[in-house]
Amino acid sequence: MLTVLHLSVILGCIVCSALLFRQPEKLNEQSKTLASLILMAVAFIAAAEVGQLTLTNSSQDAQTMQRLLSNLATYISTPLMASLLFAASFGYHFSRRGWGRWVLALFAMFELMRRMELGVSYSVVLGALTVAALVIAFVRFSSPSVRTAGLITAGCWGVSMLVAGPYPVWQGLQSEPLRLTSFAAGLIAFGIATGQVIRLQQAETKKEAD
Repeated sequence: MLTVLHLSVILGCIVCSALLFRQPEKLNEQSKTLASLILMAVAFIAAAEVGQLTLTNSSQDAQTMQRLLSNLATYISTPLMASLLFAASFGYHFSRRGWGRWVLALFAMFELMRRMELGVSYSVVLGALTVAALVIAFVRFSSPSVRTAGLITAGCWGVSMLVAGPYPVWQGLQSEPLRLTSFAAGLIAFGIATGQVIRLQQAETKKEAD
């Protein structure tokens, strides 16, 4: 059962990636930066799921690699994806170098919290901030379809991170099948919403050029 659900997350990653680049026109530099960074984050998530399926022996190296990939997905990918949409909703468009610094800051914050033995609290706070950033970002877009798909993403990831995940807000609600199912659904909804955001950005840029 869990194998099928891990595969569903990988499928969600593939669908999300395809929706980003399924555009009627060639991506401009601004949209290409947004899409490529999200694609990188989605690749980390897919790699984490592949690790869960393939690194099944009990050796220390396998467990370390599995934990590393899982941390990339949890503490880097989803916050980065939320940050990208949050910035885009306010009209802020940073370079890849700028976003690279943000990724390094996320790495540094995770390592600092781990060394201070505040990992659990940090996971809950980061999950809540990620969901909040998604809600704020998608509410700011005027397109009803973007809002709907975006809020579905926030709801699904809220369940995955804060309700059914390993560190839920309310103890005793952990459910790995629910976590994986809601996360996979959120990935597809995120791809739908972000694909439309990119389309809107393309149209706006073209209008300004005309």
